[in-house]
Amino acid sequence: MWVWLALPGALLLSWLICALLVRRGGWLMDVPVERSAHQRATPRGGGIAIVVSLYSFLVMLASQGLLNLFQFSVLLCAVPVAVAGFADDIRSLSVKVRLPVHLLAALIALVLLGPVPEPFFSGLIELPYILMSALLMIALVWLLNLYNFMDGIDTLAAGQCLFVSGAAAILLPDSQTALAWVCGGLFFATLGFFLWNLPPARLFMGDVGSTFLGFFLGLLGLLSHFDGSLSVWVWVLLMGVFIADTTCTLLRRWVSGFSVTQGHSTHAYQHLARRLGSHGRVALLLTAVNLVWFFPLAWLAAVYPEYGVVLAFSGIVPLMFVAAVLGAGTEAGTLGGAETKDQA
Repeated sequence: MWVWLALPGALLLSWLICALLVRRGGWLMDVPVERSAHQRATPRGGGIAIVVSLYSFLVMLASQGLLNLFQFSVLLCAVPVAVAGFADDIRSLSVKVRLPVHLLAALIALVLLGPVPEPFFSGLIELPYILMSALLMIALVWLLNLYNFMDGIDTLAAGQCLFVSGAAAILLPDSQTALAWVCGGLFFATLGFFLWNLPPARLFMGDVGSTFLGFFLGLLGLLSHFDGSLSVWVWVLLMGVFIADTTCTLLRRWVSGFSVTQGHSTHAYQHLARRLGSHGRVALLLTAVNLVWFFPLAWLAAVYPEYGVVLAFSGIVPLMFVAAVLGAGTEAGTLGGAETKDQA
């Protein structure tokens, strides 16, 4: 019974921390630059509210035996990512500082998890333990960066987390109540921030939120795959909107000779925001794609895990073509677009 009370408690704690940052966050101001989607200085670092409220909830779960020490230890590996992100929000950190932290956090998580259970690629191929671990470490670091790339307009990153955590809680079998509770805690902790991030946003998530959420969702996906409750491909599908947009954008920029590490505003969602003149409309549109397209495919991947890889590619590749049509990775997509109105 107490867990049901702790969920709104996570929301309230997150909301209160955000309120404090909005009122006292002058030292965390995000000043607009040329590629920014906002026009006024707004405090960033709101993701720290998600981190603090979520881990407060996880500690309560662990103290009551609803989350075992192994699961809690793996999920703790996201804390260094959050710390590095918050430090980056306060004072920009070099990639030479951030990348080792991210790689080390991923390595520790994978060492704790142990050998990857097969079939990982739905039985299509099998890779040696060392190679598979290296691929997963790269995948975790890629996922946190991917999530960071997609945090460019109001509510998008937070809304995506609400969808993924809520959908995963529904799809997880009854035998995995611990991970379902974790998803519930993540949902409510994120919701507390989401209310402050509605257009026009009074608070931005910052790197502390975007990198943390990408990494934490990756850890959840691995935990569910390793215990056999949900294939990692279910999580890939739930993250399909972000994966399709970022992959298409970076591939196109790389082929065009641009640096993939250079800042830009050429993602499909950014072109859409300019064309529609609204952050909220874009977020609603992508939520509809999640509900109508990716959730049914994720459900199929949960029911038929042997087709997980095929379903993942079947769901994401068409969205990559849509992103390409919208001009992902090119400056041309910005032509003729309206100015974004949500950000004052």
